[in-house]
Amino acid sequence: MIEPMVKVRLVSPRTRVEQVTAVLQEVGLLHIDSTPIEAGEIPLRPQGMSKCVRQRRAELERLHEDLRRLLLLLPGVPSNERLIAQSPRQPVLTEEGLTHLADRVREIGRHIDDLATKLKTSEEELALLSKYERALAGLAPFLQFIQKSEELDHLGVTLEEGKESRDLLPLLRELMAKITHNRYELFHTSVEERVLVVLLVFPREYSVKIRALLWEEGITELRLPASVSDKPLGEALRMLLQKKTELPLDANRHRQELKEAALRWRLELVQYQETVERCLDQLEASTLFYETDMTTFIYGWVPCCALVKLSLLIQNEFDGKVVLEESPVVPKEWAAVPVALRNPGFLRPFETVTRVVALPRYGSIDPTPYVALFFPLFYGVILGDVGYGLLLLVAAVMVRRRYRSHPLVHDLSTIFLSASGSAILFGLLFGELFGELGEYVGLHPVLNRMQAFLPLLSLSIGIGTVHVVLGLALGAYSAWRYGNRQDCLTKCGGTVLVLSFISLIASVAGILPRDWISAEVTGLLCALVIIFVVGRGSGAMELHNLVNVLSYLRLMGIGVASAALAFAANKLGGMVGNVFLGIVIAGILHGINFIFGIFSPTIQSLRLHYVEFFENFFAPGGRPYKPFRHLHQALPVRE
Repeated sequence: MIEPMVKVRLVSPRTRVEQVTAVLQEVGLLHIDSTPIEAGEIPLRPQGMSKCVRQRRAELERLHEDLRRLLLLLPGVPSNERLIAQSPRQPVLTEEGLTHLADRVREIGRHIDDLATKLKTSEEELALLSKYERALAGLAPFLQFIQKSEELDHLGVTLEEGKESRDLLPLLRELMAKITHNRYELFHTSVEERVLVVLLVFPREYSVKIRALLWEEGITELRLPASVSDKPLGEALRMLLQKKTELPLDANRHRQELKEAALRWRLELVQYQETVERCLDQLEASTLFYETDMTTFIYGWVPCCALVKLSLLIQNEFDGKVVLEESPVVPKEWAAVPVALRNPGFLRPFETVTRVVALPRYGSIDPTPYVALFFPLFYGVILGDVGYGLLLLVAAVMVRRRYRSHPLVHDLSTIFLSASGSAILFGLLFGELFGELGEYVGLHPVLNRMQAFLPLLSLSIGIGTVHVVLGLALGAYSAWRYGNRQDCLTKCGGTVLVLSFISLIASVAGILPRDWISAEVTGLLCALVIIFVVGRGSGAMELHNLVNVLSYLRLMGIGVASAALAFAANKLGGMVGNVFLGIVIAGILHGINFIFGIFSPTIQSLRLHYVEFFENFFAPGGRPYKPFRHLHQALPVRE
């Protein structure tokens, strides 16, 4: 059902507005809305943000960003952070408190930033070192030839072997010999496929010419990490080889220090983040308030069942200095009223099916109870097999346990639990256990789907008639509530039309007494008169409900197809002559049928609800009920 709402107004001295906002946020019941009904009586003005408040918000946003960054730097640790939202209400953050909090965050942040910087530096150097690891391994044997000398210089280059560059090494030798007059040494090794690392040793006086030559020829100089880039190549290589063993130890030490910092400060920072978020939410909410020179007005909506709780809380907290006034909701305001669905626990998962379309408007009808009744019914009629129903039951239980913390998956698995129960019950009615295997365990069909086509056709049409007529009756009731008498009478005429037409067909077919034909024809004519006289041109749309009833024949058609495939699987498996191979073939076909048995009944059941049922009464477009509360708070408990 749709939760009844009441319109409220809180009147508070301007000096108390921050405390009032904090209390409203804590209790999490008021959907704040800007509807100043006294605009002509009281000189109200929107409560904007003053320069001081805007500065405060900017400081809070910077602080929030700092906290978010620090929490991202810290590793996650097992904690009871989920209980933070249930902690006692935090006081309003004063200017002095904000300054103290910012100082504390900066103090902690300096330690965390220092540790994170050290870890990042170690990891970056380790990553760079891994890029040079093969080059270092290739050049290591030649380091003994590099002597510290003021007259000699060293240079490493990389060469890519290929069709166009396979002669680079001989060319490099020729150029080095020409420039240095054969006063050079060249060592090279392959470090990976098609890549050579070359170590050149030459007199320092030729350094500029050689580097210019390499640049002109497009030969890449071996680039070393920044930490050793200013060192001579020999010393740099030795330092890198030494760091290869030191850096992993340094990185592990810094990670451990960050873990210790997380154990020490993470929970404290999360609490600070929650405090800042609460303050930011309160500042944003205050922009929806109205004020005079002395008073602040807060407007909104509260569920009727929670009004007493909110009223007592305001009275106890402010001792009558803040007044909570209520006023009834009239039909002309229904379009602006937020919508909250309130159903018993066993119906609540089916709200998911309703929300896929949209929330119903306030004052209209919540289709959730009807979906909870007919969705499993349709599913069972189509699947209708004990074996498939048990498989679906096991799958739904496993998914429900595995994803119990995921609300959407949990609700969907609960829906399929009820659908599996319906499939099992109709499987007993049809006597099916993976097709005709039910005969071997004593299942006897009350209604054989492979033979009783006319009874199945009557069952499908009967279910469709009940479903469509229920939708028309709900549509008539909803139109009456909205004061639309014309639409209400048209829906009533559509109801009589469907009942008269279906009963007339049943009488002609001999299912109902033929003596009823005169009354049924009379009802049919009266319904047409009501539809076209009262509803006029738009009333003609009610005629399509006759076609909608026939759409429910899909319950029979798809169900019989599923049963036929199960029978075919068993038949083909028995024709093979090899027991093992027959079981494999039958199992594959049953698996395919089971997959179709999950998706096809779901799609068809949803279609019959959304198209044939909802269109007669469902009024989408409801505004969701969003009470002012902290993001980490749970929704108000449904009483």
